[in-house]
Amino acid sequence: MTAEPRLVKRACRFETGLFLAVWLALAVAGRASYFDDPGELWHIVVGERILSSGELVRTDPFSFTAAGQPWTPQSWLFECALAALHRLGGLDAVMLATSVLIAALFAGIGRRLCRAGIHPLIVLLLVGLALDASAYHLQPRPLLVTIVLLAWTFSRLCDAEAARIPLSRLAWLVPVFVLWTNVHGGVVGGMGTVAAVVAGWAVAWRFGQPSPLDRRAQAIALIALTLTCAATALVNPYGFAMPRVWFSLMGSPVLPRLMQEHMPLRAFPAEAAMVLLLGGVYVAALAGVAPRQLRVTWLIPLVWLGMAWTRIRHGPLFAVTGVIALGEMLPHVRWVAWLARRGSIACRIRPSSLDRPSGDWRPALLPVAVVLAALALQFAGISLPILGRGWARLDPRVSPVDLLPEIHARAREPTDGTPIFNDMLYGGFLIYSAPEFRVFIDDRCELYGDSMLEAYADAAFRHPERIDQWARQYGFELALVRIDSRFDEYLARAAGWSVAARGVTSVLYRRVPGRPLVGSVKKDHDDVIPVGLPPLGEQR
Repeated sequence: MTAEPRLVKRACRFETGLFLAVWLALAVAGRASYFDDPGELWHIVVGERILSSGELVRTDPFSFTAAGQPWTPQSWLFECALAALHRLGGLDAVMLATSVLIAALFAGIGRRLCRAGIHPLIVLLLVGLALDASAYHLQPRPLLVTIVLLAWTFSRLCDAEAARIPLSRLAWLVPVFVLWTNVHGGVVGGMGTVAAVVAGWAVAWRFGQPSPLDRRAQAIALIALTLTCAATALVNPYGFAMPRVWFSLMGSPVLPRLMQEHMPLRAFPAEAAMVLLLGGVYVAALAGVAPRQLRVTWLIPLVWLGMAWTRIRHGPLFAVTGVIALGEMLPHVRWVAWLARRGSIACRIRPSSLDRPSGDWRPALLPVAVVLAALALQFAGISLPILGRGWARLDPRVSPVDLLPEIHARAREPTDGTPIFNDMLYGGFLIYSAPEFRVFIDDRCELYGDSMLEAYADAAFRHPERIDQWARQYGFELALVRIDSRFDEYLARAAGWSVAARGVTSVLYRRVPGRPLVGSVKKDHDDVIPVGLPPLGEQR
C-alpha cells in the first residue's frame, strides 16, 4: 500500500468519524436552538463592550432597574472570546466554535475509551448516552467550558492514579484553573474534584490501600497543589468579588425554586431519564469491580450524580466524569469478563494503549480542514448550508424577531436607553438586538438579587397587575411579553395599555396617553411566593 492511501485510512479512523458525526448533528439540530437560552446573547454584548473599550465592565450597563449598580461579569474572558468570534462571523462563527468544542470533547472521550481497549460499539453506546445526558446544556454558554475542563481535569487524575503519568504532571492543573476561574464559576467544582481525589489518595495510602502515593513528601506536594488550585480563584481582575458572586449564587435559596438550571433533576423527567440511564450503567459497572481493585477516581462520578439530582445543571458534569470512569472500570468489571467468556464480542477488552503516548495527528486532518473551510466561508460572507454565513439564526418561536422593526421604531430620540418592560426570557434578546433600550430584567440573577427575582416571579404568575406599579415607578411606556402569559392576559384588558404589535410568540404593548394605571397588589402577597410556581427560565 502506498503512503497516500495509508494516510487516508489513518485519517478516517474511529475518532474522525465520531467527531464529524457529532459536529454535523449539532450543526443541523442546533441551528435554531443554540441561542434559545436568554443569557447567551448578552454574553456577546458584554464581550464586545470590553473589546471595544479596552476596559472591564464593573457596573450594570443594560437595565434601568439596576442601572449603575456594581456588577461583576464572572465570565468576562469567555465573553471576550464570544465577541471575537462574533466579529469574525456573527452567530455562525459562535455556533461553529460551539459545535466544534462539543464534538472535540466527545470524540476525545471516545478515543480515550477505544485506546482503553473497549469495543467501538460499546464506545458508541457510552458516548451516545453521555451526549444525551448532557444535551440540554450543550450551548454557547460558560458552563460548556466547565464541562470540557472538568473532563480534562478528571482524565488527568485518572491517568495519575493509573500511573500513566507522573504525579508531577498534575502541576498543569494550576494554569488551567487560572483560565477556568476567569471563564466560569464551575471552577469550584473542579477544585472540589481535585480536593476529593487527593484526600482519597492520602487516606488510601495511610491505611495501606492502593494509592499513587508512596511517601509523605508526595502527599504534602499534592496538598500544596490542591491549595494552589483553590488560590487561583483570586487570580482574576475582580479580586474577591468573583468568588463572592459564585457563592452567592450557590447559596441562594430562591434560585432552586425559580430558575430551571438550579432546579432538582426530578423536575425534568426527560432529562432525568437520560442522566439516570447513564447513572445505572455506571453504578452497575462500579458494583462489578472487586473491592480491592477500586480506585478513588472511580467514585467521583457518584458525587456528581448526587449533585445532579439536587440541581440539573450538574447532569453534564456527571455525564463526562461517569463515561470517563467507565472507560477505566470496564476492563476490571467481572460481569463484563463473564459476558466475554460467554462469547460476547462487544465485551472483549483489548490490551490498553493508554499508557503509551499517542502523538498521531492525522485523524485530525479532515476535521481541521472542514472547520477551516467553514471559517473561510463565514469570513467571506458566503451563504452555504451548515458551513457558510447565514446558517445560524434566532428561533422565531422563542425570540420575538418578528417584532424588532416595531420595537426599534419606538425608541426615544435621541437614543438614551429607552426603558422597556420585558419578560425575563427576552432580556438577553433585547440587549443584543435592540441596544437602544434598557431592559427591566434578564437572567443575571446575581445582579438583581433574590428579592427582585421573587417580586418578578410573583408578578409573572400571580399578580400581573404589578406591572402598573412598576410603570409608575420607572416610567416605561412599552412592555414586551409572551403571548398567553399572565402579563399578556392582564395587559389585554387593562385600560391603560393597548397592543402596539402582535407577533408569533410575543406581544408588544404601549401605554395609552391620558389613561390612568390602576394596577395594585395587596400587601399580604408581597413578601413570599410559593414553591410551586413554574420556573422563570434558564440561567448561566
